[in-house]
Amino acid sequence: MWKQRRKPHEGWLLPDALLALSIVALTVILAQQVILTTQRLERVRERELRLARVAHDHALVASLRRS
Repeated sequence: MWKQRRKPHEGWLLPDALLALSIVALTVILAQQVILTTQRLERVRERELRLARVAHDHALVASLRRS
């Protein structure tokens, strides 16, 4: 079914193309996962910072009321 290569650089055969395509697809999937994970971690970090700011503001208002 598949022809044997006579020279090492005759061109791409179907198995080579499928292998290259699978490598590209895997790279794209991994890149997407890294982006999604980074975005999720950034949202968590922003939420923690926002909560810390609110707590700090409340503490500041409470201390101003006492004085």
